[in-house]
Amino acid sequence: MNAPELPALSARQVAALLRAPSDAVSLLGVGSDHRAYALGEDLVVRLPRWPGGAEALRREARLLAWLTPRLPGAALPEVLHLGDPAPLAPEGFSVARRVPGLSALGQPLSDPGALGGVLGGWLADLHRLNPQGSRLGVDLDPTGHDWRDAALDDLHVASAAGVLPEAGTWAARVQNVPDLREVEPVPIHGDFAAEHAHLDGQGRLVGVLDWADAALGDPARDLAGLLHWGDPAVVQAARSVYPASGAVWERAAWYALCRALGDLAFAVREGRPAYLEAGRRALEGVRAWWTNDPPPP
Repeated sequence: MNAPELPALSARQVAALLRAPSDAVSLLGVGSDHRAYALGEDLVVRLPRWPGGAEALRREARLLAWLTPRLPGAALPEVLHLGDPAPLAPEGFSVARRVPGLSALGQPLSDPGALGGVLGGWLADLHRLNPQGSRLGVDLDPTGHDWRDAALDDLHVASAAGVLPEAGTWAARVQNVPDLREVEPVPIHGDFAAEHAHLDGQGRLVGVLDWADAALGDPARDLAGLLHWGDPAVVQAARSVYPASGAVWERAAWYALCRALGDLAFAVREGRPAYLEAGRRALEGVRAWWTNDPPPP
């Protein structure tokens, strides 16, 4: 049985936890693992949604301190404080400097080709890092069954809610698991997609946040985030700078399908229409990938 979700705190309760003025805190958003609150103009407070989240906060803070000097090109969150467990926050909390820009989720892209080239190069830099000293754990599923089963569960949620046409066709694609047995693990973000990439007013990458799922894993999981944007120009430009075989991109397409179904289910469960649009856009991108012959690597 899944552990029960931790109670959601109001902005006033978070302000009391931080001993901050009540008008200094406001809810920023709710993700699958954390709730995020703005503290003034420059800081973000994150509280785990689930029991066991305290260790994830500590692990992420250590990783960000290791990554920041090694990965230029986009600002990463700077964790300034880890709060101890308290009655209002049994898993503690983190306070970090706010990443500049705005989430790319749902934003129109002024120059998707230029952005795709930057994203592909940035991911190549991340995946080339020597992980010594990072304390990253290995996260590989050589069978793909964990991803497959979660995606099929999400598909059923989305289909039952009437937000997923052609559910049978997508289910067959999910069940066609790519060969993952020979994957060489590299440092990955683990949840790389538009909602975790921040852009400035000119549509340029300025920050990447939410590193809770970072691990030594399949680089195709991060490349799936590029397919997930649903813009062929982003993917084509990224392929021109990211050195990967066609098999890696085929795995990425499968991961992107699984992620898209997760977005649809998250939208249904949480009442988040932005994720419904993101999931549909991602499905169209994946459909285009599998319909047309992708360009050579």
